[in-house]
Amino acid sequence: MLHTAQQVDVSRRALSYFLMFGLLAVAWFVAGLPTISKAIIADQAESDCLTRLGKAATRVLSCSIDTPDELEQLVAKLAAEGSLAYCAMVSPEGRYLAHSQANLVGQPAPEPSGAVAQWGDVRRIRYLDEDAQILREYSTSLRRGDKTYGMLRMAVRDPTILAGIMATAEHATMWVVGPIAVIVAGGYVLRRSLRPMGKVELQLCALAAKPSDVPLELQPTEGASAVGAGWNRLVAQLAQRSPQPSLESRLGHVLEGFRQRKSDQILNTLPDGIAVTDADGRITFANQALAALLAAGDELTGKTMADCLELDPAGHPDHPLLDPELHLRDVVAEIGRSGDSSQGVWRIARCPLRGGDAAKGQGHVWLVRDVTQQKLADQMRNQFVYSATHELRTPLSNIKAYAETLALSDVMSVDQQKEFCNIINTEATRLARLIDDLLSISRMQSGSMTLERRVTETERLLRETIENVRPQMTQKEITLDAHLPDKLPELVVDKDKISVALVNLLGNAAKYTPHGGRVILSVEVRNGQILVHVEDTGIGISVEDLPKLFDKFYRSSDPRVQEITGSGLGLSLTHEIVRLHGGKLTVQSELDKGSKFTMTLPLK
Repeated sequence: MLHTAQQVDVSRRALSYFLMFGLLAVAWFVAGLPTISKAIIADQAESDCLTRLGKAATRVLSCSIDTPDELEQLVAKLAAEGSLAYCAMVSPEGRYLAHSQANLVGQPAPEPSGAVAQWGDVRRIRYLDEDAQILREYSTSLRRGDKTYGMLRMAVRDPTILAGIMATAEHATMWVVGPIAVIVAGGYVLRRSLRPMGKVELQLCALAAKPSDVPLELQPTEGASAVGAGWNRLVAQLAQRSPQPSLESRLGHVLEGFRQRKSDQILNTLPDGIAVTDADGRITFANQALAALLAAGDELTGKTMADCLELDPAGHPDHPLLDPELHLRDVVAEIGRSGDSSQGVWRIARCPLRGGDAAKGQGHVWLVRDVTQQKLADQMRNQFVYSATHELRTPLSNIKAYAETLALSDVMSVDQQKEFCNIINTEATRLARLIDDLLSISRMQSGSMTLERRVTETERLLRETIENVRPQMTQKEITLDAHLPDKLPELVVDKDKISVALVNLLGNAAKYTPHGGRVILSVEVRNGQILVHVEDTGIGISVEDLPKLFDKFYRSSDPRVQEITGSGLGLSLTHEIVRLHGGKLTVQSELDKGSKFTMTLPLK
């Protein structure tokens, strides 16, 4: 049926699918009924057993438990009344006082092993017996007052799939025949509803198999449906109209317009600027990205790319985009935005249109891309490599020079040797600190460094940091004022890393503050955050340097800064430490008046 679906009309195909899936649904439903019936029977049996167990316990307690014969008869009667697998009473010592199987009386009562469920004093164990049958044993303690007489056990066999099938078979006629009859009735209604569509499909399939030059021969259909009425109206209108010889050309024109709109939509979606120029160099198409780059709105059509890019032939006589000898070749060049590289850099690619007589020049396709960020990234990378090389070379050169002096000198005194060794040790320590700072920043930025957060006394952390930098302040006769609140909340931070960040801020304040200056450390708590301010009266930071202040190896070109030894890593490391703690580091500065750094950390 499915392999010949393309050769039958739509009404038969739809009817076949409807009947097939309907019967599959019925079969699935019937296949699941035994399992459902089994589950229902099991639930009913369990409910009956729990009820019967309570009543049986009452009857056992009401009889003479100390009379074995009477107890044995009662247990056997309970097993027979409930169609139980067995019924037994077990003594507190674990032996059968009575059992529906008389030969087990007096023997030890083993505890079956299986799935256990508990409802108060009632317990159910589902296990497999020696005959490979699944049993459910229900047990409860027998108590009268404070005295326990033992335990009453009742076991029933677990219902099987066969029991579910038997229960299902009793109502199979209602569950199966009824749905099948509904499906058949629905198929008949569906067949009648889809008959006009089937006739229409047959005619269309026959029309598709004929050559395109064969006249249309469509026949009206019978029936009062909306599909039939619409088809008959279409056939009548086609019969009244004369043949249209230009139908193919009109279809081609419509398709060409669709392709053109689709191409424009795709080009306008691209992020790069794209333009098409004719043989005279004037723009015939420009996408929205190019209009945005040139800030020209929709007024690019008719202009030349040289005018749009502000390329003056007189001012740029050797520019490859203006060289007539490269008119028929691919050209790639970079120019400054509006003629100024400081405002941005554009990469221009120009390709001649392919097809036709290439020697005549059919026009060009232009690709304009803003590569300013890429150029800035290359510049920062080159600056980073230069700064890192310079900072690593200085201590290495000193170490090499002093080591060679120690190795070649034969008349050097012990004090000079110690001095040279101390200098080598100092430079090696500086080199190690520089490498450690680099590694710490790289680990933080890559996310591989973890924080060892601990509850930290904020006041103690600040006091230790102040004592750490006080010798540096004293050496330059700088006044260090600390304004700390009476009681500071505790922080959950990596104490060592926060201490490094604070030392860097206070150390920079001391380093770039002249002799006799002043440094103020103040703390405030607000909005669930703690703010640590480090303010100095130093040389300050220019507006141009502020955006690059936290870059690795960046140092201001100010001669006063260049005179002071530094690697340009302290603030970058501090910024990463604060960011890793979920805080932020900000700066306010004015040249020749001082700077104020603020470290903000969350309290929780």
